[in-house]
Amino acid sequence: MSRVTGMADVTAARRVQSGFTILEMMVALVLMALLFLALFSGFNTIGRSWDATEARINRTEDMRLVGEFLRSQLSQAMVVRIPGDKGPVYAFEGTRQSVRYAAPLQPLQHNGGIYLIELAIASGKQGEKLEMRYAPYRPDMGWDDAFEAVDPVLVYDGLGAISFEYYASESMDEDPYWQDNWEEKTVYPLLLRIRIEDRERRPWPELVIDLPQVDEYVASG
Repeated sequence: MSRVTGMADVTAARRVQSGFTILEMMVALVLMALLFLALFSGFNTIGRSWDATEARINRTEDMRLVGEFLRSQLSQAMVVRIPGDKGPVYAFEGTRQSVRYAAPLQPLQHNGGIYLIELAIASGKQGEKLEMRYAPYRPDMGWDDAFEAVDPVLVYDGLGAISFEYYASESMDEDPYWQDNWEEKTVYPLLLRIRIEDRERRPWPELVIDLPQVDEYVASG
């Protein structure tokens, strides 16, 4: 009788043990699900942070490269003359959407020579884009003739906005001020300012560049 009772106790214990094992497995599965959910959420957060960091790095690098290009190129503007409607004029003119000037052309500056260069803004696939046209300088050739058969070269695409402004006055009798247009003038502006925004309308650092001056600026006063 005791042997039968003992076997019954063992069977009951096994049933109880089996029941607890299933419960433990369910708890373990829930805990694992919560753990995977936490891991997935953490990886997702890390991924977003990495993408944001990479975007900031790319944006900073773009600002640096575009800024260096514009500053290095425009700071080499030279005083030369080209034909105009009423006689020779200095090779500089600009609007809010474009600027034309004469300078050595990077990275071809080591080959020597002066180029007529145009930087212009146009609509691109990713926003506003900055394009460049250039042609060898000839004293007997004006802007339209120089650029007539020249296709633009893309400098950068994907800007929210870009504009050129000119700090100048036409005589020594008036104070210089920032202007959107500088065409058919007898002198160069004192400064050129370039304002750029990315596609999210976040402003890049302003570029302010000194321009060469000519004697007529003093004489015109």
